[in-house]
This record gives sequence, structure tokens and C-alpha cells, in this order.
Amino acid sequence: MLDGGNRMVPLYVWPRGDVMRFEMEPSQDLGLRHVLRNGISVLQGIEPPHGRERVLHGLLEIVSDADRGADVLNAQNLTFALDNKPAFERFSLFVRYLSDAFTDLPARLAEAKTTLTRVEAGENVGAEDVRQVNELLTMLLEALERERSLTPLPTMRDYNF
Repeated sequence: MLDGGNRMVPLYVWPRGDVMRFEMEPSQDLGLRHVLRNGISVLQGIEPPHGRERVLHGLLEIVSDADRGADVLNAQNLTFALDNKPAFERFSLFVRYLSDAFTDLPARLAEAKTTLTRVEAGENVGAEDVRQVNELLTMLLEALERERSLTPLPTMRDYNF
């Protein structure tokens, strides 16, 4: 859907007719980009400024919600999707930016959730598992940053004074 400035606005219509919109474009969400960037650093063995546990918890929350959203869509359980909008929105985020990059995105999300859970618990995780999660997160971050850099800046008339 195009807004008044001819920009694409993510718009989803729920079965009851409710319209779901992101609070802001995901590419403009600085917090999301920081969580992804810090999560990638943790997986590479670099300690983030806000603490490893906090970063892993936030990252695991994002991936777990997306995985749960994928499960809901695979089960075609729309009533659960209505009750669990955050999970559906997180899955939509990954689909929007990574559906062309991965043939089986739900499986990649499930693997990432398992790997991040093991990393958070302090278990030994294989280098290949960490590399795959890192690839998923890096591709999402790059897509968000690419969209952000290509989005035109708002004009003065876009602001409400």
C-alpha cells in the first residue's frame, strides 16, 4: 500500500478485517538494528557494551517469536495468529526481507532458535551452527540497512507542526 508520500507501507489485513501496521518501518527501527548488530558481535566472540546476556536474550526473543509465527502459519491456525500478533509480525519481518534468500526460512528460524538457546545457556555450539545463525542475522541487518539508505528523507510537509 502506498502512503501519501508514495512510499510502501507494510499493511496486513487480519481475517476479522483489522489492519496491522508496523509502528515504524523496520528499517527505521534503530533498536532492532542494534540488537542484530550486537547479536552478530556476540556470535563472533566480541563482547557488546550492554552485556552478553542482555543481547542474547533480546535476540533470542526476536528469533523465537518469528519461529512461533512460522509454526502458526504452517499449522494454518489463524485464531492463534490473531491472539499472537507479535509472533506473526516478527515472522513477517523475516519473510519480508529474507524470503528470496532462503528456500526454507521457517527451518532456518527453528535452527537459529535452537542455536541461540544453546549459546545463551553456555553450551558448546558447533562452528557451522553459529555460522548459519550469523549468516541469517547478517543478511537481515544488511537488508534493513539497504532499505534505510534507499528510503527518501521526509519533506517538510511530512511533518505535523
